[in-house]
Amino acid sequence: MAALPASFSAPPSLPRKMRAQHKYWTTRVFVDQASLYGEVLAALRPAAEREALGIQRILNEGGIPDRARVVDIACGIGRHIIPLARSGYQAVGCDFSPGFIDQARGWAREAALTDRRIRFYVSDYRRIDRTLKWARERPFDAAICIFTSMGHYGESGDLTVLRSVRRIVRPGGLFVMEMANRDWILRNYQPVAVSRASPGLELHERRWFDPEQSVIHSNWKFYRREGHRKRKVFEQDITVRQYSLHELRSLLARAGWEYVRSYGGLTTREPVSLASRRLVVVGRRPGRRS
Repeated sequence: MAALPASFSAPPSLPRKMRAQHKYWTTRVFVDQASLYGEVLAALRPAAEREALGIQRILNEGGIPDRARVVDIACGIGRHIIPLARSGYQAVGCDFSPGFIDQARGWAREAALTDRRIRFYVSDYRRIDRTLKWARERPFDAAICIFTSMGHYGESGDLTVLRSVRRIVRPGGLFVMEMANRDWILRNYQPVAVSRASPGLELHERRWFDPEQSVIHSNWKFYRREGHRKRKVFEQDITVRQYSLHELRSLLARAGWEYVRSYGGLTTREPVSLASRRLVVVGRRPGRRS
């Protein structure tokens, strides 16, 4: 591997700055700025349609029929769970952002999907079993978690999520996770990046990698383009735990899941490699389907 830049390691001052904030970054970005980040997610809807087809193929390969019960534990604005509901699945979407759930419900109404076909709940995925038990939802045939929604609360938080999801999926059911591939990130490390988050919105990102915790610390700055000028509209520091395939296999086992298979992306059939930008990992809850 080529030598990494000095900014590869997180500066000591960054974690202190992040701890000083009154709200955790997920609340500040996904709840307080739901409208802003919702623009980012909305711009990804065309790609999500193709990814939903990939999810459907993965579920079919795992023995989950098209009209099965599927829950998206971090559905955002519904980019993946709504296309799955249109395909015939009995769908449920959950997200801890009320703003995202409002947008998802509006999109579902536009698609003429009734509550019998899809329902939404505001829920932290670390406690999703409690939410869905309270709502009297029956066990699901499969659960999904797409677009690097894991890693937001560190490895211990992800272990809590996996155990919580295990309690809402029937024996023999599947869990499909999709996220960035840590190995690809390190081989193609970029300490600074600028991207078009949505029409008229730019994301400027500065990153520091902590090799001891396998965490990327980032500073996000969103700019609104106004002609030839741009205006900063939001800034936030974030941290996301990054995983390699072998780490995810270990995490699944610790949470009581059986590893089934992996892919290098939702829209590809190729196996995971160092060239894979994304990781798709499929786990199965042990036991026979009742």
